[in-house]
Amino acid sequence: MLKLILLLNPIYVTFFWFLVLNANKKKGNVPKIFLGKFMAIASLLYISHLLFYYPLPEIYHYTDALYHFLSLLVYPMYYVYIRLLTVDGSFSLRKHGIYFVLPLVMFILYASGIIMMSKNQHLEYLYKHLPTNESLSGIFLYQKTVYIISRMVFIIQCAVYLLISFKLVRENKKTVENYYTNTDEDRLNKIQWLNISLLITTLGGIALSAIGKENFLQSEIKLLVPSVIFSVALFFIGWLGNMQRPVLTTNDDDVNCQEREKNPVEISNTQLTIIKQKIQQLFEEEKIYLNKDLTIWEVSRVIGTNRTYISMVINNDFKQNFSSYVNNYRVQYARMLLRKNPYICKEDLAEMSGFGSVMSMKRAFHANDLK
Repeated sequence: MLKLILLLNPIYVTFFWFLVLNANKKKGNVPKIFLGKFMAIASLLYISHLLFYYPLPEIYHYTDALYHFLSLLVYPMYYVYIRLLTVDGSFSLRKHGIYFVLPLVMFILYASGIIMMSKNQHLEYLYKHLPTNESLSGIFLYQKTVYIISRMVFIIQCAVYLLISFKLVRENKKTVENYYTNTDEDRLNKIQWLNISLLITTLGGIALSAIGKENFLQSEIKLLVPSVIFSVALFFIGWLGNMQRPVLTTNDDDVNCQEREKNPVEISNTQLTIIKQKIQQLFEEEKIYLNKDLTIWEVSRVIGTNRTYISMVINNDFKQNFSSYVNNYRVQYARMLLRKNPYICKEDLAEMSGFGSVMSMKRAFHANDLK
């Protein structure tokens, strides 16, 4: 009974989030819906898990190849989800399909071995030959070789996708801060927590793969640790993903601007100096920073130049990213308002100073005080 409960836990968790994440298919929920597909894949994986460990060999025979395919598909799926949250506005098989090629190749190799075996041979291999270190030959040797390679591919995928997911989120955060002013720090941090949850499942997955699933067949206690780790981590991923909105560095209004910026022309130091002067005039005299929805594209439009040059001047001459540059002006303006009216409420102060929220204002004040 305990074994059944342990095996069902991750199935319940992933199926629950599959239903929740697919319940709302409004525009802008592309990452959430894709995470729902990830949960569906994970749910099917853990159903196959149950069939192997319970065990129900007569049924697992038909899902063994699928189990290996899904286990290799999980991490590429998660990485695509992170891309949809940060840099890609929509899913495209042409664009993202490359991440699924290796799992597909290993699936074909593994499924080919099963096809070449009879059902009895396959079950004998799974429950007799695989848990032992006896020497094998023929089709059994082929199948175990593919199995070992699949485990190695799984471990490599875990490490690679974890690394590039963290790198992608870190780079995206820098880019967002260089394009927008009222960055949603909470949303940016939640994506990093998603990656931390992935790290936990990755470590568990690597350990399980290195030990070999066949070594968990005879012990209910051994199943306790992976069941708890995967169930908790996957629940946390689903919970965060259900609240998370995309933190893209582009939007529909910016597309035309970026098209013009693909091949910016060379610019002289004199021209950069003129741009610097215009930026200072725009902020010091016209107080453009009071626009709470201000973006770097808006500044470049008003000045009549390329976003790349605006960013270059702010980064190199003022030694800041766009967000901190704008918020420094807002902080100084808010302090001026406070001197005039010490009893002004925080909400009004944030609104009048160009901040999108009181929380954004507090973060900006804190960052300014640290300088």
